[in-house]
Amino acid sequence: MLPLSRLVPKLPDPHAFHPISRHFPRPPSLPIRVVRPYTSPSSAPSPRQVRRNAVLAALLLTSAAGAYYYDTRVRRTETTDLSGREVTTVEKYGKTFTLNLSKRRNAQYTFLRLSDEETEQKLKAHEDSTKVTRRGNPVLKYDTNWVGSNEPCEDRYASDLIPRGDSMKQDHQSWWKLLSLEAEAEGIANEDIFEEKVGKRDLMLFSIFDGHAGWATSELLKKVHHPTIALKLGALQAGYLPSQSGWKVMAGYLNPLTWVGRSNTWTPEYVSQTIVDSFLSLDENICQTPVKMLPLLKVQNSVKDTFPTPRQMFVAMTMPAENGSCAISAIVDAENNGLYLANTGDCRAVAGWESPDGTWKCDVLSEDQMGENPNEVTRMQSEHPNEQDVIKNGRVQGGLQPTRAFGDAIYKWTTNQYNQIKGAFDAEDEKFRKQRPYNFTPPYVTARPEVAYRHLQPESGEKLRFVIMATDGLWDRMTSEEATLLMASYLSHPTHPDIPKTDLPTQFSIQPSTEERPYPAEDLPGTGEQAKGAWVFEGDENAATHLIRNSLGGADRKLRGELLSMHGKITRWMRDDVTCTVVFFGEHEDAKLEAKVE
Repeated sequence: MLPLSRLVPKLPDPHAFHPISRHFPRPPSLPIRVVRPYTSPSSAPSPRQVRRNAVLAALLLTSAAGAYYYDTRVRRTETTDLSGREVTTVEKYGKTFTLNLSKRRNAQYTFLRLSDEETEQKLKAHEDSTKVTRRGNPVLKYDTNWVGSNEPCEDRYASDLIPRGDSMKQDHQSWWKLLSLEAEAEGIANEDIFEEKVGKRDLMLFSIFDGHAGWATSELLKKVHHPTIALKLGALQAGYLPSQSGWKVMAGYLNPLTWVGRSNTWTPEYVSQTIVDSFLSLDENICQTPVKMLPLLKVQNSVKDTFPTPRQMFVAMTMPAENGSCAISAIVDAENNGLYLANTGDCRAVAGWESPDGTWKCDVLSEDQMGENPNEVTRMQSEHPNEQDVIKNGRVQGGLQPTRAFGDAIYKWTTNQYNQIKGAFDAEDEKFRKQRPYNFTPPYVTARPEVAYRHLQPESGEKLRFVIMATDGLWDRMTSEEATLLMASYLSHPTHPDIPKTDLPTQFSIQPSTEERPYPAEDLPGTGEQAKGAWVFEGDENAATHLIRNSLGGADRKLRGELLSMHGKITRWMRDDVTCTVVFFGEHEDAKLEAKVE
């Protein structure tokens, strides 16, 4: 595995325009026409001229004050070139709207309302759809989209294909050679990758990363998380069981079944444990690399005329540990008809199964790991007995909401380690997160995932049609069962008049759960708080967009427009970054289903 020093992304120049920020361009300031009054330089101004100048100066000051208020309290008009015409805001609901926040000292914020066209463009700006045409691979297509709230957005996602087979051996390549599904962006034509259409031994990886306290951790995971899993799975296929070392490894060399490729190491139990090991080993590298680099700071004064300095390099290398990120990953094993779902944090994955009788089953594949989850509270209290504040106000030590995450090393370092690392940040005048005052027995946060396994062809005859993976920005506004029904109905009619939330469960029946529902077990669709409002079906070609659209107010188009018109820190108070991936499953010979997902 590559050392972390070669994997950590460089921090951007604080004065440079970060690539992610291109999605959030700062609108230009309002133009102010300055009028310079004419006075004769060769003579003293007359009383009339003095009065005129005073009036003009007052007008200019008033205009400047108005422009400042408008620039800081009201969103400046954004225009977009659509179909050869310039689109600005519409007056359907009024040019502006005011947000009253009673919990923020009764503060009021006024924004300029975006037009319907601009709202749609903002909603669809980051859509991505990929069709998989490898026969034998159970994945037909996947759709992804994200809508940011933080500037820049702290969410990331990744998708990769690992082709296994004779063609890889003939090319003298490792079986875990990754081929990005976005191959066209790398200059590789799709037909070059999918020419043979033999996918019966494929592995496919899909992940979503929900960053917090910055984007450094999620950005790193986007680049190295899948390669880490692939390397670990490659070792498992070669016969090395997870967490083996010493004499057990030597015993593996002496096992003849390992050399002929018949060692029974590829089982759901071993694969699941290997995935767990990959999560933990990567987080160990992220969080412990800064600790191991501390001796580098001692040579700071002895190194002259170097740029960047050792301390600056140290600060850059530490950012993925100082920031944090939740992660959820799906691994599709085509050869063994297996689906693995690993979750660390409060992202969530839901599978939609269609029964032979046409009913649907909502299969929640993960549990939100947060300080309000009773299971996580029990675990944390057992790991840190006699520490009353280990979970405080539903958060780890009163600070972090998810109880599991990559990075967030301030909850994993000792106090001494934290103080040394913080000293380097202070010397470079860089902000550093505060460690909680109850740091008695770290670590308090872990990257250990919970792994769920499903066979793709169960004896019940149910067929897996889709898996929804999303950050909590979606699940804060939609339940697992609602998302399942929205996707089931989307497959039937992507374009349809608005459907009241109470009616959708009657049109698409969902099976009652026979097992305890994972946390959070919210009201079922059409009942309780989930009975208010309606859902929209506006013909989105991207399934992830369909879900995100409904999470932003459903059929309340006025609310959706306002949520997408907000900007700045106020946006984060009203909605979170949201990233969603929908993976469609089926047989490539199933023309009816393929037509639905195209």
